[in-house]
Amino acid sequence: MKHTDTILAIYEAFGRGDVDGILAKLTEDVTWTCNLGSAVPWSGAYSGKASVPQFFTAIFDACEVTNFEPLEFVADGDVVVSTGTFGCTVKSTGAKSLARWVFLWRFRGDLVCGYEQFHGPELEAAFSAA
Repeated sequence: MKHTDTILAIYEAFGRGDVDGILAKLTEDVTWTCNLGSAVPWSGAYSGKASVPQFFTAIFDACEVTNFEPLEFVADGDVVVSTGTFGCTVKSTGAKSLARWVFLWRFRGDLVCGYEQFHGPELEAAFSAA
C-alpha cells in the first residue's frame, strides 16, 4: 500500500502542476519512458531525474488536461501497475482526446526508479490531427 500512496501523491502533484513535488518522489537515476506514438510531444525516454521536467513541460505546453482519473492499482512487491483515463484538448488545433492509460511503476526503497506509460490510440490520433 505504501507504493500506491506514493503514486497517489504523484498524481495529486500532477493535478496541481507541481513538478517539484513529483521529482521529490524519484531516484536520481530514474528511467522515465513514454511508449506513445511520435505525434505525441512527450513520447520518448527521459533518463535521470534532471530530464523528467521536460516530459511535464511537453504535456503542459501541448495540451490542456481535461481529465486524469486513476481507476485501478495492482501492486506486487516493488512494482505497481495503475490504469485510468486521460483527457486533453490539443492547444494548437482544439482536437480532443479521452484515452485509457496503463502506467508501470518500479520502486527502489520508497522512491520511483522506473516508469513506463502506455495510452490508447485516441491520444495519438488527437495529435496526428494537429
